Amino acid sequence: MSQSFETAVARLNNIETIKPLLSAMRTLSMGAWHMALNKLSAMIPYEENFDRILFEVLRHLDVNEVTKNQAINREPGQGKTIILIIGSERGLCGKYNTVLAENSTTWIESQNLANYQVWAIGSKLIRTLERMKIAITQQTPVPAGGLLSYSESYITTQNWLDQYEAYAFDQFFIHYNEIKKGGLYDFATFHLLPYQSPQVSTEADSIKSSWPPPIIESDPLRMYRQIIEHYVASSYYKILLSSSAAENSSRYRLMQEAEENAEEIIEELTFVINAERKRKITQEMQELAAGSGLLNRQ
Repeated sequence: MSQSFETAVARLNNIETIKPLLSAMRTLSMGAWHMALNKLSAMIPYEENFDRILFEVLRHLDVNEVTKNQAINREPGQGKTIILIIGSERGLCGKYNTVLAENSTTWIESQNLANYQVWAIGSKLIRTLERMKIAITQQTPVPAGGLLSYSESYITTQNWLDQYEAYAFDQFFIHYNEIKKGGLYDFATFHLLPYQSPQVSTEADSIKSSWPPPIIESDPLRMYRQIIEHYVASSYYKILLSSSAAENSSRYRLMQEAEENAEEIIEELTFVINAERKRKITQEMQELAAGSGLLNRQ
C-alpha cells in the first residue's frame, strides 16, 4: 500500500504540472482557430469587390471572348491529375491527418484515375501518407507561422497556372478538412483547375453599376484574366484558412478533453492519497493506543 501511495503522489504531481500546459495549448489553439475564421470572413468583401470589377469588365467583353477564355482555357494534354492534400504541420490534433488521408485515398480509388500525382502539405500528413505507403510526388511543409499569406498564395497559384498552361497536368484537385459550424469539420474536395469562374450576370440586382461609369483603358480581356487569377488565388487561400481553422478546432477539442481527463485523474488520485493518509493515521493511533495499554483495558 505504501508503494501505491508513493506512486499516486508522484502521478498527482506530474499531472498537476502538465495541466497548465494543456490549458495554455488549448488557449493558443482557440486563438489560432478564431484568427483563421476572422480571415475567412474578411475574404467575403474582398471577393465581392472582384465581383463588382468583373461586372463592369463583362460589360465591355463579347460573350464569345468570355467563353473562349472561361476558366483559362486550353486544349487537353496528357490527362494527368494533381491531387493536393492539405494536412497539418504539427501534431496533437488526434486523427486529423489519418482520417484525411483515408478519405483522400477512398476518393482517388473511386475516380479510377489512370495518371495522377499526389502532392502533400504538412509534415505530419506527409508522415501519415508514407506510413500508408502512398507515393508523394511533391512535399511542402507549412511555414513557421502556420499559414501562407494571401500574396504567397497568389504566387503559388500563379506557378500552378503556368504549369497548367504548359500542359504539365490537366486537372488539379485539393483535398482538405473543411471547417463547419460548431468547430466540426468534414472532408472536402475542390476542383481548382480548370477553374470555373463565377457567374456574374450583367443584370444582377445585387451589383449596381457605378455612376459615372468607370473608364476602362486596359484591355478588358486581359483584366478579365487577371481577375480570374485572383479568384484562383482567393479560392486556394480560403481553403488554407478553412483547413487551419479545422486543425486548430480539432487540437482545441483534444486539449479540452485532455484537461477534463486530467481533472478526473486528479480527483481520483487525491481520493486515493487522502484515503491512504487516513488509514496511516488510524493505524498510528491504534499502535499508540496498544502501546499505552488502552486496547488491553477494553
